[in-house]
Amino acid sequence: MSILYNTLPDAFDEQLKTEHLLIRPYAEGDEQEFMRLIQEDASALSPAFTGRVARVRVLEDARIQLAQLRSDWDNRKQFDFGVWLRESNTYIGDITLKNIDRSVPKAETALYFTSWADMLDLAQEAFKAVLHFAFEEVKLNKLYMRCTKYNNGCVQLAESCGFVKEGIFRSDFRGADSEELLDLIYYGMTRDDYEQETQLKERNSQEVL
Repeated sequence: MSILYNTLPDAFDEQLKTEHLLIRPYAEGDEQEFMRLIQEDASALSPAFTGRVARVRVLEDARIQLAQLRSDWDNRKQFDFGVWLRESNTYIGDITLKNIDRSVPKAETALYFTSWADMLDLAQEAFKAVLHFAFEEVKLNKLYMRCTKYNNGCVQLAESCGFVKEGIFRSDFRGADSEELLDLIYYGMTRDDYEQETQLKERNSQEVL
């Protein structure tokens, strides 16, 4: 690769639209649904969102959290997307790019959705749009994900989207509701991985035509 992607751009489109979804930063008025989804299954937000679970207990907490996410977005510290169904305007999930290291640049990506088993196809549709944003708009060179082996939705999504399992950090995270130490699985996607996945998708599309 001849170009070194080492800075974040000043501006880009904030709203991402796919066939079924609107993916955008949070705004005033989103706090009720934002809090509902966090509280729906807090265990599914571990380990990447344990801090968010702890901070958002009541509606005012959610308002404060969304204001902070907007500030982080404007300051390019973190990019947090809510995911809505376009047809019904139903809020179904969250995808974030955080812990941005500008020297590479790289970021951690994390996500959660309501009813994982029913939402896996839509989660994949949303995640692929955010991957495009990360590599094409933000110009990152790598993304990584952390999840426990119990988070089947996250594991399936990472592998189906082309992330590579890079290793297991043993006894690296303590579960929120127990004293058990859990292993964390690390997945990574480099720019080369992303470009190869994109080229494969394009070839498959041409063969279908």
